[in-house]
Amino acid sequence: MTVPDSNIEKKNNLLPVKHKDEINRLNREIEILKDKIESQKEELETRRDLAEEQRDEISTQKNELTDSIEYASRIQSSLIPGSELFKKSFSDYFILNKPKDIVSGDFYWISVKDSKTVVAVTDCTGHGVPGAFMSMLGVSFFNEIVNEKNIVQPNQILNNLRDMVIKSLAQSGGDNKTMDGMDIALITVDREKHTLQYSGAHNSLIMIRNNNLSEIRGDRMPVGSYLITDMPFTNHEIEIKANDSIYLFSDGYKDQSGWRNNKKLKHNKFLEFLMDIQNVPMKAQKILLENNLKNWMGDLEQIDDILVVGVQI
Repeated sequence: MTVPDSNIEKKNNLLPVKHKDEINRLNREIEILKDKIESQKEELETRRDLAEEQRDEISTQKNELTDSIEYASRIQSSLIPGSELFKKSFSDYFILNKPKDIVSGDFYWISVKDSKTVVAVTDCTGHGVPGAFMSMLGVSFFNEIVNEKNIVQPNQILNNLRDMVIKSLAQSGGDNKTMDGMDIALITVDREKHTLQYSGAHNSLIMIRNNNLSEIRGDRMPVGSYLITDMPFTNHEIEIKANDSIYLFSDGYKDQSGWRNNKKLKHNKFLEFLMDIQNVPMKAQKILLENNLKNWMGDLEQIDDILVVGVQI
């Protein structure tokens, strides 16, 4: 049964003075506490609203940034020569290109000059946006060196490219030098003379003929600033035959960590797998390489840009 307020007041009036003072004090503290709670509630609501505004702003900025990078990716792709040049120059080919991010620091480049076809696989410093900027520089420089200056000998291309990279990035030999650069495997195939010339900055050339694998290693220096920047790149020339398989690649595939032990795939295992897939066409080799990579990675993240180009003479 509800006790009327008048009855409560009567009972309060019957309490000793000290008890009434205590009750009044508690009531005041309760009112103060209620005010604090209300103030804290308003502050929390204000913070919540601010957090939601910041979240929405960050989401908008992220979407705008992603849209910009995706547009940059389309620009980057448009600068790379089309696959029709591979069809024109080789009996079969594949391009396995898996950027770590939307844009890539790895890129391939191809040009046909009369009977000669120049192919480069390039790994620029970094990945993502920084690597993409370097790759666009590289494409521009290749166009100038090969298409405008008509230089097709691989080591001469790399020598010229190194000078242009150093000049463009204002690199010097001092302690504060910028270490941006490129690792490259570059070939020039002469279809009339049946020869292949190769020059490399760190990256190797792999040739498989009649199930025999041979590797020509690149010079142990990048296209960019180095201890000795006037040392010329080495030029190698070999005879080629029909059905020879040639592979150029960045280090992303062989350096990928595996889910079983978190260790790299490594160079030798990569070469062993290339040998294992020689009985199928190039397009099927690409699929097998992709599946092998997925099985190796498991649920681990891709740690670098991945690029493998295979061509058959």
